[in-house]
Amino acid sequence: MFLSTDLEHKLSTSIVATIFTISALLLAVFGMNLGFGLQATLLGVRAGMEDFALPMIGAIMALYYVGYIGGSLYGPRLINRVGHIRTFAAFASAASAVALIHAMIVEPWTWMALRAMTGFFLAGMIIVSESWLNHAASNTNRGSVLSTYMIVTLGASALGQLLLNVAPPRGTELFILVSILISLCLVPLTVTRREVPLPVPTPPMSIKRLFAISPTGVVGCLATGLISGSFWGMGAVYAQQSGMTTPEISVFMAIVVLGGIITQWPLGFLSDRIDRRTVMIIISLAIAGASFALSFADHMSSLQRLGAGALFGMAAFPLYAISNAHVNDQVKSMDFVSASSTLLVVYGLGAVSGPMISSTAMAEYGPGGLFYYTAVIAVGLSLFTLHRKWVGQAVAADDKEQFVAVPKTSQVAMVMVAAAVSEENNSDDAPDGGSDDGSNDGPEAPLS
Repeated sequence: MFLSTDLEHKLSTSIVATIFTISALLLAVFGMNLGFGLQATLLGVRAGMEDFALPMIGAIMALYYVGYIGGSLYGPRLINRVGHIRTFAAFASAASAVALIHAMIVEPWTWMALRAMTGFFLAGMIIVSESWLNHAASNTNRGSVLSTYMIVTLGASALGQLLLNVAPPRGTELFILVSILISLCLVPLTVTRREVPLPVPTPPMSIKRLFAISPTGVVGCLATGLISGSFWGMGAVYAQQSGMTTPEISVFMAIVVLGGIITQWPLGFLSDRIDRRTVMIIISLAIAGASFALSFADHMSSLQRLGAGALFGMAAFPLYAISNAHVNDQVKSMDFVSASSTLLVVYGLGAVSGPMISSTAMAEYGPGGLFYYTAVIAVGLSLFTLHRKWVGQAVAADDKEQFVAVPKTSQVAMVMVAAAVSEENNSDDAPDGGSDDGSNDGPEAPLS
């Protein structure tokens, strides 16, 4: 369906106006991801310098996701009780203080507790930020706002890696910088005069029920957590043990994230036009290939490592969004938010396990053990998806939901995704009726 020139102009003007309206919020989100992105890599590098045992480093990184899951589940209750601004201020202040305590007490057991607290506080901050973002967007520009949010989030995370070069990781300056960046995030939201967002929803759908509806989508999100959690937790340690200098570590980590930005929408566009499971198989094999190459870092030049890292990011980062879209192809429209929110928990469970398993592999097989592990997970996902493709029924093209790049952040982002997809369907005059083939409002039978 084509829009008139006047309507297209009005829509584009509306989008620009909305982005301008939320520019302060996007600035806060940028600074938040800049600080936490730097902190994740800094802790891995510093832990390696302090000769923490690899399984201990894995446990430190895993506890971040334990805290994040806790914050995702408890955060909405606190927000609905005391309000968005007070919750954000409390969590940001606490997270800023925790960043400094890392520099004061360099001890693995303490870092475990601090990392769990960081995950908890960050989850609450993200829920508040995305609540405001969702409140500011309209039905006509929600997808564009969400895409802008994704670019800001991933771009800040990539840039945060480069801040590792600002000061020596063994000192306290970088920890202070993290604290400053987190503290500055308070300013835009605490002085806002915008209307307070609506209460935050909580995810009611069980993992068992969701797996019965879409085994491939659930396993895809679990595999993404196992892979991404291990990379974010142990990627900097891998680079350090492979002989990279601090500047090389920061560039390597940034290149991986930038790779994910580049392919997020092209692969989503492709998955809208062919069976999403086929795209998942291709992505899984690409992750396995890149992982195999990175496992031989000692025999690669710096440029080859960066190329393999970029390929890894290009394949690994879009996997969650495509798995989420595959689930949404098969659940009822009214269940989009609850299903996607439950997928966040599934992702979190994988992300908790990833650093612990991969660190054990690194202790046994050297730095390449990290990518031996991710290769095994990727191959396992490709085989499972191939099996489901063989025995399951494909979703008809007319029954597919429009792909939206889904951030792995909070259930509020899922509200935005659901609203964006719903608006896309309405604009295309898509019927809301179900069928017996497993389309959106059909019976909840496992197709794939």
